[in-house]
Amino acid sequence: MAGLYIHVPFCRQRCTYCDFYFVAGQRDHSAFVAALCRELRQVARRGFSEPVSTIYIGGGTPSQLTSQDIARILRGLRKAYDAAAAEEVTIELNPEDVTAPYLQALKKLGISRVSVGIQSFFDDELTFMNRSHDARQAHDALALVAGAGFRSYTVDLIFGLPGQTEDRWAQNLDRLRAFDAPHVSTYSLTIEPKTPLQKQVARGLVSPLPDQAMATLYQMAMDTLSSHGYEHYEISSFAQPGHRAQHNSRYWSHANYLGFGPSAHSFWWQRTGGAARWRNVRSLRQYVALIRGGQSDAVCEDHEILSLPALGLERIMLALRTAEGVDLLVLKETYDMDLLATKGETIARLAQAGLVTTDARSLRLTDRGKHICDRVTASLLP
Repeated sequence: MAGLYIHVPFCRQRCTYCDFYFVAGQRDHSAFVAALCRELRQVARRGFSEPVSTIYIGGGTPSQLTSQDIARILRGLRKAYDAAAAEEVTIELNPEDVTAPYLQALKKLGISRVSVGIQSFFDDELTFMNRSHDARQAHDALALVAGAGFRSYTVDLIFGLPGQTEDRWAQNLDRLRAFDAPHVSTYSLTIEPKTPLQKQVARGLVSPLPDQAMATLYQMAMDTLSSHGYEHYEISSFAQPGHRAQHNSRYWSHANYLGFGPSAHSFWWQRTGGAARWRNVRSLRQYVALIRGGQSDAVCEDHEILSLPALGLERIMLALRTAEGVDLLVLKETYDMDLLATKGETIARLAQAGLVTTDARSLRLTDRGKHICDRVTASLLP
């Protein structure tokens, strides 16, 4: 079964840290919606037609679309693909777009899970990030979502803003816990190339938090959420029992997924071995023009075929982020990679340092190892 991702490239304004593809200020979304429905049909006709297990509508800001737009997209998706058994249908919402009628309309369309981009409960932090909502809207949106009756919902928070104190981060976590959200994602502020934040740092206008301060805030999130019944099942993800993100889990386990819309990524196993990966063009105008011309294949850029050895290395990187860690048997049987044989001494040193735990079947990060996940991962790769 496959996962489907739909990228909605519209935002009111640009957040300082964001490097995703988006278009700001566009009010007429009809051409995009029409092109997206065409792309769904065109790609299905090219042979990508497994039954669908998860659907994720992200962006950008999908809540910039009306419920009628969302209905048209989902109708098009369900005509092109067998989504009758989809276990999770998620849409991202920005707080300023959340109203009770909008939420009820989404529920009627079959949306089972919403993702709310809160990021912070404080106006000064939201202003620094150039978010388009304020603290009151964040609170009101979560109150509406919590009472709307969705099967699940998730909340995003960002930590590590310049000057952010431990007390301020603790207050953010406390305000979040008051809603008892089923799922929480906490992301450290990352300075991505060509973003407004990167330019501010380069000009000396902003000073990133030191690594040790970032580590302290991350540990606070782990300790606070774990002590209140959340399972830390992925580096940035915490879930109450039964509320893991099924769609995201597909990415971490190398399952097939298709991306639709400008800049969306896809991954598909090949019958002859290996897997294909590609990305759609990062231009709304070009995307619409190509789809109108029936050229869904021309929309794809950066197409590559990944060999089993390359996929095995990637699987290590992805799996180490999860609570289950690397399944050494799957790694050996699927990717023909014996990690204990090739990296046994390294694994022993990592275990002695308290960074990983291992047995005959799995290799997992400890809490200490989670702080330096990238460094641990690098030591296990050629």
